[in-house]
Amino acid sequence: MTTKKSTAGVPENKQALLSRIAQLEEDLNDLQLIYETTMEHGTALEEQLVVQNQRMEILQNKMRKYLSPQLFKALLGGVTDADTQQHTRVNLTVFFSDVVGFSPLTDSLEPEQLSAILNTYLTRMSEIAIKYGGTVDKFVGDAIMVFFGAPEFFDDVTHARNCVRMAIEMREELFRLREGWRQSANRLLQVRMGINTGFCTVGNFGSDRRMDYTAIGNQVNLASRLQYMAPADVIYMSSATHTLVEDLVEARAIGLLEVKGFHLPVESWELLGLREDVSSVTPFLEIDENHLRLKPLELDLANLPDRERAAIQKALARALVHLTPSRKE
Repeated sequence: MTTKKSTAGVPENKQALLSRIAQLEEDLNDLQLIYETTMEHGTALEEQLVVQNQRMEILQNKMRKYLSPQLFKALLGGVTDADTQQHTRVNLTVFFSDVVGFSPLTDSLEPEQLSAILNTYLTRMSEIAIKYGGTVDKFVGDAIMVFFGAPEFFDDVTHARNCVRMAIEMREELFRLREGWRQSANRLLQVRMGINTGFCTVGNFGSDRRMDYTAIGNQVNLASRLQYMAPADVIYMSSATHTLVEDLVEARAIGLLEVKGFHLPVESWELLGLREDVSSVTPFLEIDENHLRLKPLELDLANLPDRERAAIQKALARALVHLTPSRKE
């Protein structure tokens, strides 16, 4: 049997095999080029993705500073929409606070010093609000509005209890802060607070270009009015809130207050503190129903232990609350 030979003297089947190998090598080179190009493109896309993720993380971190944690979580998780047409009626516990004597301070301090005081105060108050699950609604100068019950709702009792715990801790924190401010600002800064529980309308209010997630209604106004009517360093709360927390707190009945914008007088209470704190034994302060005895103090401030310093601060803060006269408007 003879094998056909090509004109070059190479068997035809071998020549076809060599041609096929040459074609495969060419295809392999093309695939290698495509692979390298794809890898380069994939690497570039991966780098772009990393950059975009970094930008998104930076943007989210910025958003966190403008939104309460609850609202940030709801927006990011798609639970709530940026829609001004959707509102809900929710039973909220609403809190307002305002620093007494802050406005005159703006005329006597340098802007940098004033900003430092205000930012320190708002930062600490926000941290305390977040600690207790409050939605920080807004800052208006030194005034703060916080509400409990939206966008996350648990139950009325939990919201009211968290709110009064928050208010008490905020007041104690201010007592600590203002001792440092007294030296720099030469002024005693005091705070007044108001708390109310009731049904409010919650949602986005504004325009399609600019909106706020907030709560509105008479019950919000009542919390604001109670704050306005409270004496310095005093927390007023409505009977609706007091009913939900009366086993938790010590409170003093204020009676019926004539509140602007409300046709009927509002039964109100002064929040003194948590029962466990008010009734606890302290080496510096004794309080019963009609008597207050404060231990004489002679302190070496340079060598005062932190624990003893904190106990004295708390005793003085409680004494100040009891010594502040009630006021009816």
